[in-house]
Amino acid sequence: MSDPSKNTEGAEQAPQQETGHETETPAGAAGQEDSPLRQEVEGLPDDTAVLRDRARELAGRVEELEGSVNTYYDQALRAKAEGENARRRAEKDAENARKYALEGFLKEVLPVKDSLEMALRVQVEEGADSAQKLHKGIEMTLNMLEELLAKYGVTEVNPLEEKFDPNFHQAMSTVESEGEPNRVVSVMQKGYLLHDRLVRPAMVEVSVSPGANGDDNESEGGDS
Repeated sequence: MSDPSKNTEGAEQAPQQETGHETETPAGAAGQEDSPLRQEVEGLPDDTAVLRDRARELAGRVEELEGSVNTYYDQALRAKAEGENARRRAEKDAENARKYALEGFLKEVLPVKDSLEMALRVQVEEGADSAQKLHKGIEMTLNMLEELLAKYGVTEVNPLEEKFDPNFHQAMSTVESEGEPNRVVSVMQKGYLLHDRLVRPAMVEVSVSPGANGDDNESEGGDS
């Protein structure tokens, strides 16, 4: 009859043998690899110095790589900070550009305002005899304003006697004329262009053939 204690010892020894077998596989845990590696080093005392030198070399390499990583990380942080600062500066410059876009124009239009105020002052202080001086002052002021507008790319749309163009003119009324129809016979208000963009169309009176207005009225009456 078998001894149960022997079976127990055999059962306990079996896992130890299996454990030793598993440590030989590359997929073993780190704790299992340490023991045979240490035994191997202790069993080969002549190679210990070589292994230590290799370990020191690898440790130095790791330290070098950690230093490079830290350097690149610092550079990345600085680049990010510089990018944020550049973005904030650009936003501030854009805001100032929008806010003070008319600063140059204002500096040049203020003398025109000063001149008009001076003209009004002449009328009040010197009385009716200054009408001619007032007219001359206003004329000079108007010339200053026209030069200023031209400097900033503003062009008048004054289409008197020109063919009516709906892209630049707004017909306010029509008048019968013996001449060529669809021409501007009167400019009620000038239009203006900023470079090539229409800011305000010219308000005009347009010629039509004699009887054209009457025909329109008759056709309207017939429809009603």
